Amino acid sequence: MTYFIKGIFSVRSPRAIFLDLMQNKAQTDFLNLPFQAKLEFLYGLPARTKRDLILAAPEAERLVQSFSPETLYYTLKEIGSADAGDLLSLALPSQVQSLFDLDCWNKDRPNFARMREWIEALSEAGKRRLADGLMQLDMEMVALLLRGYVKVHRLDDPNAAEDPPANRYVQLDEHYLIEFIRNDSITQHITDFIEEAFERDYNYFAGVMEEIYWGVQAELEEEAYRFRSARLSDRGFPDYFEAQDVFAYISPSDFLNIREQYEKPSRADQMDDGEVIPPEMAPVVDGTDNSLFNHALIAGFAAHSQRQVRAEMAMVSNQVLMARAVDFGDLEAVRNAVEMTHHYLNLGLENLAGGELSAAVSHLRDTHLKLLFRLGVSLTIDLRKRADKTLAGLGFGAERTQEISYLDSPFREAIAGFAQRQPRFFAALDGTGSVEMRDFRTMRDLHVSYALLEQIDSARPLFRALFDIDIATAGFRAAVAAREVRLSQILLTAFARVALGNPFTPDPIDYADLTAMRDATMSYQNGSGRLADSFHNLVSGLISERLDAATQARSVDFVNSCMNLFEEEFATLGAESEIDPRFVHSVLIRHA
Repeated sequence: MTYFIKGIFSVRSPRAIFLDLMQNKAQTDFLNLPFQAKLEFLYGLPARTKRDLILAAPEAERLVQSFSPETLYYTLKEIGSADAGDLLSLALPSQVQSLFDLDCWNKDRPNFARMREWIEALSEAGKRRLADGLMQLDMEMVALLLRGYVKVHRLDDPNAAEDPPANRYVQLDEHYLIEFIRNDSITQHITDFIEEAFERDYNYFAGVMEEIYWGVQAELEEEAYRFRSARLSDRGFPDYFEAQDVFAYISPSDFLNIREQYEKPSRADQMDDGEVIPPEMAPVVDGTDNSLFNHALIAGFAAHSQRQVRAEMAMVSNQVLMARAVDFGDLEAVRNAVEMTHHYLNLGLENLAGGELSAAVSHLRDTHLKLLFRLGVSLTIDLRKRADKTLAGLGFGAERTQEISYLDSPFREAIAGFAQRQPRFFAALDGTGSVEMRDFRTMRDLHVSYALLEQIDSARPLFRALFDIDIATAGFRAAVAAREVRLSQILLTAFARVALGNPFTPDPIDYADLTAMRDATMSYQNGSGRLADSFHNLVSGLISERLDAATQARSVDFVNSCMNLFEEEFATLGAESEIDPRFVHSVLIRHA
């Protein structure tokens, strides 16, 4: 199929045509929906797709004005302020004010660079819309902005300039002379705003002029910040210190008793006629569709109640954002905070429900989400306490986790993550090969983590029984740190020496014996290598001879993890006649 587009001959692929047809069908389906269904349909869509559908709808202005301020803000941020003018022109002045509240501050200081970006976007709708938005802002905020562009002279001031140059001054009345001191991309918009404010509301205009003339910069900033903080608090954004209680510890074992002290949340399935509830208040969390939290939300709640839960989740997310002092303009940081909120909610719900959907629905109905979030946080804090005991047993403080060089990966990285103030999960424990630290997401993450700590705990009695070595002593740490020796190397070296007919000691193996060691420990078939059954039997015999039953049971997983390291390395090296010692890391080697 061919088309002439702007005079250029074009050949379009069937896939491109199909995607266009599907997009057109989606738009047609959207336009045929009732208003509330349109809002629901927009939930979770990419920002630009959302914008295109809104602008195609006859009730575009009503759709935009029905969004929560946060929804509109995150949508506009994802689109980018340079392309946000068409949606922003449909917004209510109060939504514009919220946009400035969220995006135009660096902690307690105004961010004028972002203010200029949004003013440029607002100006696309004309100076009346621009004035609507800016006049909704606190007068102190407007005065701070204008101070960067104008200097106000009172004409009753005897020191006022005489015969000012026309290209620098504007006089709109008999009281104020306005001197322009900056010229950039929004200077003309500032001029338009001042003129529009003068024509529309002289009292407002005079108030701004007085603030610019008399106001003290620090006092204006403090007052604007106070007003902004009060509005954010009303929308579920508490101040930094108040927000910290969202991470407060709550005893998981006493959680049900603690929950009884709270009135159950009201999540009715009915809503008033004509009531319009925005479907979202925060960026959408990707990759969580299969979580127990989401399954319980979909399975156990009607559409209206789902929106209530989403709104409640957004309130918790807002607290997380404030507690972590996240810059609302950093969308990646915001998404991370929203994801964290979901993950801790899911963790707490899995803990309560034991993974059962029906129980999860019941607990979700009966539990305030902030309380559920705190439960998820507390489960990881308990893990951190458990990791601290493991570290203490190895002779370390929690703040020195990076020094445990003798632990193999992933033990070393994992326990460092567990011991952080906000515990983190080492993603390599999933078997995906990822080496990033991430939030705890499920109870499986916690079970894997506790099992790994058990393995680390077993190392100290294991090495004491096998080699009369106490790995928790400063002397041992100093000796292995100087040589970059790991626990697995000590253990595997001793096993390999016995396979070669030598005494059971961790003394290094001569590099000339590596080929014989491979032959004594590995079995190869069709190019694939694995530990020989004879070597497995030898290790089992050594363990049985030297360890009591309790120590054997406790250390079996740690020993197996070491054996797996050995097998993986020599399976990769293959069955060649000679082994290059430079590529062997699982055992200690003595070079000539």
